[in-house]
Amino acid sequence: MNRTVKTLIAALVTTAGALAVQRRRATVSSEVSPGVLDPAGVRRLYDRVAPFYDLLTAPYRWIGAGRIADQAIHQLQLRPGDTVVDLGTGTGRNLVALSKAVGPDGDVVGVDLSPEMLSRADARITDHHLTNVELVETDIATYQPPSETRAVIATYAIEMLPNYDDVIARLVDRMPDQGRIAVLGLRDPDNWPEWLIRLGSAINRPFGVSQDYRAHRPWEAIARHTTDTTYIEAFAGAVYLAAGTTRELHPGVSG
Repeated sequence: MNRTVKTLIAALVTTAGALAVQRRRATVSSEVSPGVLDPAGVRRLYDRVAPFYDLLTAPYRWIGAGRIADQAIHQLQLRPGDTVVDLGTGTGRNLVALSKAVGPDGDVVGVDLSPEMLSRADARITDHHLTNVELVETDIATYQPPSETRAVIATYAIEMLPNYDDVIARLVDRMPDQGRIAVLGLRDPDNWPEWLIRLGSAINRPFGVSQDYRAHRPWEAIARHTTDTTYIEAFAGAVYLAAGTTRELHPGVSG
């Protein structure tokens, strides 16, 4: 099946799910306004969407979104004993794979602004008997990862930040040399007709997406602040994956 057709099918299915949510919780649509959301707006939005989030995102997993998320985790090059941070962890979809990758001697930190999303992530941790995962409720824009963090991943989160370049630069500076960062998210497709791009933004409005995010380009920040950079597009250019290695801050000086 053509990738664009798959994307459209997912969009239509998600629209039906979004309309169902709006009928059941009319306040969801009323609290989502155009423009880039501030932290309080993000928290309100995702607290409301949390009970239906996995249902709403199921169509995307059906067309392969889970596979590219797994690719993002693979790009981290995790080793047993590593500490890895999952920014915007949401309902915790990444936590199981990250926990397995770092093993019982490693640590996983899931960070999210929404307590309702984190409650579902906590249920996932319990269901999968994960003993090396910690959840932190805070704004990912200001979060300071543990000093021992060797890898950071953010899936469908960083592009929501107006200051994403500063956030990525700060994370890279705080991580040790040869650390890895991977960012996966939505982007403005280069070759789509305008009507389809606007439809995609409308379809993803339940997740806070709007036209105001179209100029956000976190993959360029990854390229600026890291080395050994990988860039991949999926879903006909609507999704990007960017990953890189933290630079050696003091060449020739051993720790």
